[in-house]
Amino acid sequence: MNIRTIIETFLREGEIEQRLSAHTLRSYGRDLREWDGFLKAQGVEEAENIEASLLRGFFGHLHKMNKKTTVARKMASIRSCFKFAQKKGWLEENPMFRVRTPKAEKTIPPFLSEKEAETLLRGPIKDAFLEQRDQAILELFYASGIRLSELTALNWEHIDLSLGLLRVSGKGGRERMVPAGKKAVAAIRLYQAALQTAREGAGFRIRDPEAVFLNRLGRRLSDRGVARRLKGRVQEVRLSPAISPHALRHSFATHMLNAGADLRIVQECLGHRSLSTTQKYTHISMGRLLEVYRKAHPRG
Repeated sequence: MNIRTIIETFLREGEIEQRLSAHTLRSYGRDLREWDGFLKAQGVEEAENIEASLLRGFFGHLHKMNKKTTVARKMASIRSCFKFAQKKGWLEENPMFRVRTPKAEKTIPPFLSEKEAETLLRGPIKDAFLEQRDQAILELFYASGIRLSELTALNWEHIDLSLGLLRVSGKGGRERMVPAGKKAVAAIRLYQAALQTAREGAGFRIRDPEAVFLNRLGRRLSDRGVARRLKGRVQEVRLSPAISPHALRHSFATHMLNAGADLRIVQECLGHRSLSTTQKYTHISMGRLLEVYRKAHPRG
């Protein structure tokens, strides 16, 4: 079976059958096309001709230019594609089973201190709907810990402002309910009002009425658009340029755990399938854990 055919079928059916997000599909596509290009350079175009030595050669090449986490992600993409081909009967076995995944480097996820979060959320606010939109986005990120792709995919029907709840569609199409918090709800209401004023004013037209967050053309705001607006706010309040939408998600988890929230509650809010994924935040809160222990335990 031709490798390019397998890759294109995998990406197409992944969107339809597995309900993979656009972000995941783009990532798979980049990784798999890079792999396909390497194989073509080696004169290999049929899947049955792929050997473990080719895989090791490719990953050895990647290790020279990428972090271990990046190599591990690319390996996971190829493994998923091979698994798909095996399930279809195009391969007898998954050759990735004979290749060891590199051990991931343990890194502390970037996050804001509570003071930095206050600084970011206290940024300059005007009445225009774009500024109110940006404030609502930041408040919602920090209040809920949802992913960037989940935020931009929000429709008005997914938000219950009276209860302060979001219905979020996460990875693999799994839905969950997430609290939004009073300040985030208030920011969304102000954004709604500013949006209505813009609509009634100088010819602003809403082209995607279902979408919560719109760009200046009235269409759904993209992931890149959110990242760009956050970067602008970060520069305005003079915080670290390394702050990203994902850093706000990490900040949510860290501050919740620091305040004594149960790990499983934080897991549910973040939409992690495995508790071990959430546990990477616990070492950040170790100082808080020791403080509580010393106060609470009779021999602490």
